[in-house]
Amino acid sequence: MEIVSFDAGAGRAVEAFGSAGVSAQALFRGETVAVTVLRVAAGGEIGRHPAPVDQLLVVVEGHGFVRGGDGEAEAVRAGQAVVWRAGEEHVTRAVEDITAVAIEMA
Repeated sequence: MEIVSFDAGAGRAVEAFGSAGVSAQALFRGETVAVTVLRVAAGGEIGRHPAPVDQLLVVVEGHGFVRGGDGEAEAVRAGQAVVWRAGEEHVTRAVEDITAVAIEMA
């Protein structure tokens, strides 16, 4: 057994794709799955990029907006999850600080 902490302040800054106010902390990496905690500060954004594999974004705190391949903004909040399929372009923007768990499935 291993206990992994993902307290606020852990993780590395992410600036790829024009992202701002974003940090990421890898929790688990396997051959077919990766689990990462993402934090997006209020007003911050994970810039538009294609999903390299199928992705599930589980919002555990905060709220904001997501855009998928169709470009339509949809509200997302704690207690909801978003699925992006491999290759789908997407954006996540925080209205209030967001903490989310991203699960990537190869």
